[in-house]
Amino acid sequence: MSLISLYTCLLQKYKIDFDIIYMDKYGEEEEFPAKRQYRYVNLIKQSWPKWRKILRYFRFRRYAIRLLNKNRYDFVIVWNDVAIFMFADYLARKYKDKYCLNVRDYCSQHIKWVYKRFEKVIKNASFTTISSEGYKKFLPPYNYYVIHSLNPILFHSIEPKAGFRKEGEPIRIGFVGYVRFFELNKTFMQLFKNDPRFELHYYGTKASILEKYAQENDINNTVFHDTFPVQDTPKYLEKIDIINNLYGNERIGLTTALSIKLYHAVYVRMPILVCPNTYMEEVTKKYSLGFVFSELAESYKEKLYSWYRQLNFEEFNSNCKHFLKEIERQNSIFENKVKEYILD
Repeated sequence: MSLISLYTCLLQKYKIDFDIIYMDKYGEEEEFPAKRQYRYVNLIKQSWPKWRKILRYFRFRRYAIRLLNKNRYDFVIVWNDVAIFMFADYLARKYKDKYCLNVRDYCSQHIKWVYKRFEKVIKNASFTTISSEGYKKFLPPYNYYVIHSLNPILFHSIEPKAGFRKEGEPIRIGFVGYVRFFELNKTFMQLFKNDPRFELHYYGTKASILEKYAQENDINNTVFHDTFPVQDTPKYLEKIDIINNLYGNERIGLTTALSIKLYHAVYVRMPILVCPNTYMEEVTKKYSLGFVFSELAESYKEKLYSWYRQLNFEEFNSNCKHFLKEIERQNSIFENKVKEYILD
């Protein structure tokens, strides 16, 4: 939940006391700058069937509603789509016009009753933010506010890069974060296997799965590190030259999202690899921030190498600054909405 700092920093800035009520499904206690912290330990295994996970989530609903009823908060900030879905009926009934929502992913809105549930809770909110304009494709019509996932705390101490990788040095392509999409990445690793012009870096939880694959297939131009604290993210970003954001485009959740990796890229001044027919492609092309890897084929590997070597850093740096200004503009609108509903 590191990105809740987008809200907590504002609450601290305006000296507003707040509590945090959250479900811990990993068994890892987190520190928040809250007056009171209500942690509900509710361990969930990825291997469980969906129905079992849902039942466990709704245990948290009962716990949180008891606290909401008891503490009678002036305003409630609801983080992410699962929470929006779980508390939709309660919020619309008990906290009408006294809560805001933050939509961060797709949540089966193609199902009519799920769509209706979101429609009602959004209609009765003070305001709703989205982390991607692409989400308007599946959400009910509404005046949404964009809040960009640029973590102000995470990048406070990092210095943006001052140039690209030098000619003759291997270009380091890195995946930083929770490692997923294993079959896609295995194909990607085979494509770049032992090409001395490139290094493939994987940093994050479950990177060990790909490390084992590399060992079994003699893929030697690779670097791995498994789980690390989120505050170490800048350290690993400094080790790479291009961000790997190849997630595929088979699902609407993938085609409409704006990845957190995009913000890593623009802040650190690194190009990003994206998939075709996605909102990431649209934004990346608009601001000239990256390379569309349309096919996992030898021809695109060669195109990538030529493209990177021809990049002009001053132009790229200017593109990043342009996008960062747009982020600042849209996030300032969000800040004004927070002030309007929470301060007044």
